[in-house]
Amino acid sequence: MQIKAKLAEIVGKEHVDATRKALLPYSKDHSLLECNGLADVVVWPDDADQVHKIVQLANEIKMPVIPVSSEQHFHGSTLPKMGGIIMDLKRMNRILDVDVPDRLVRIEPGVTWGQLQPEMNKIGHRVVMPLMPLASSSVVSSLLEREVPTNPRYEYGEPMTSNEVIWGSGMRFRTGSASVPGFPDKADSRGGNPEGPGTNWYRFFQGAEGTMGVVTWSIVKFEYLPELDKTYFITFDKIGDAIEPLYQMQRRMIGNECLLINNQVGALIFGDGSDKTYQALKRQLPPWFIVLVLSGPPRSPEAKLAYEKKALDEVCANQPTVLRVDESLPGAVGLERKLPGMLRNPWPAERTYWKHQLKGECEDLLFIAKMEQAAAFTELVTETAGAHGYDVRQMGVYLQPIEQGRACHMEYQFYYDPEDETDKAMVKALYMDAAAKLFEQGAFFSRPYSLLSPMVFDKARGYTNTITKVKEVLDPNYIMCPGNVCF
Repeated sequence: MQIKAKLAEIVGKEHVDATRKALLPYSKDHSLLECNGLADVVVWPDDADQVHKIVQLANEIKMPVIPVSSEQHFHGSTLPKMGGIIMDLKRMNRILDVDVPDRLVRIEPGVTWGQLQPEMNKIGHRVVMPLMPLASSSVVSSLLEREVPTNPRYEYGEPMTSNEVIWGSGMRFRTGSASVPGFPDKADSRGGNPEGPGTNWYRFFQGAEGTMGVVTWSIVKFEYLPELDKTYFITFDKIGDAIEPLYQMQRRMIGNECLLINNQVGALIFGDGSDKTYQALKRQLPPWFIVLVLSGPPRSPEAKLAYEKKALDEVCANQPTVLRVDESLPGAVGLERKLPGMLRNPWPAERTYWKHQLKGECEDLLFIAKMEQAAAFTELVTETAGAHGYDVRQMGVYLQPIEQGRACHMEYQFYYDPEDETDKAMVKALYMDAAAKLFEQGAFFSRPYSLLSPMVFDKARGYTNTITKVKEVLDPNYIMCPGNVCF
């Protein structure tokens, strides 16, 4: 194959493969999207120069490029919908710079959560992360996809600052304050400002599912590890009962990690993976509960915990829907001590991922909404799931406040057996039905992956036309991830 030979000239023949055995794993993921074909070839570049040359070659021969960096994928974005070159970035897994005074780390796209967090922990720091991702998930991919962190403070919402990207056109480009001449070795800038040059370029590839270009490194903010932590569980009978207390906690900026889950999600996260433990936790955990971690900084940690606990007591005392404020959960002995560490690290690599423990697979229906809409949306999804024959007692619900409660990330989890075609078809039907109903009621699908893309982009024609014009500038030959977003 001529393309294989040309790629071998760039990366070496041992880092190119066109066999069916090598290509098959890239033709499927954990989503419900079916991929009917294979890519033409997979290539493993080692640095940005090789990525640049591969994109230039793809432009010459008009062949699609699908960049991937995580070992497992969940949304259908990396499937080779029109064949092409799979560009697997896992060899680009270097932590390039750690700037402790400015709390910035520069990493390549192959760096995973399981690799980065332990290195940060060694120096007493951490990168704020989403809810228990896979250890093999790429940090850069997670940030590009705007996965929501469990800490809802405004300053932690977007840890990504400056980047280097190879646009689909083949242009090599740097964003933010890393765009100054001589960066990183011969410039005063440390790359901590994400804005500019001129427009906010990083907005063009965040959430773009690889359709604009390939990020070759990113600068990410990190934070110190707290000196002290104290976990509290605020319990409720219904999701609607938790909303006003959540608003009040966020307005008063109480705590660091803060999230609302139902007992289904709790039983999977807090258990040991066995069905016995899952069933026991499901019976004993409260129907709904807020997980709140109060944290003390290096200076005067006890004082901060004391005044935040006082504020929490004041909020809960004035909210009649609060059932209890506990330091522990029934059936989960010692969880309160372990939970801060669990929330600040990826899911253990040696264990089955928590979303896959129940039946083997899970489809996530996720969107952004106002917290005051959560109860109505949950009722709608529950009714829809029940109408399709899904056991609603096994529906996971996760609400993550964003930017001090200004909005929230809503996530409904439907677990299914990947070997049972009837089960898969049922979950797919309810997923599409529930998404359409939520969309009509005002749910904001900021990440409309694969199956939901037509629903969103067909409705937002003005937006679709605008990003198509941007695409024509940054990727004029449409080689980057064709079939994703609205391309």
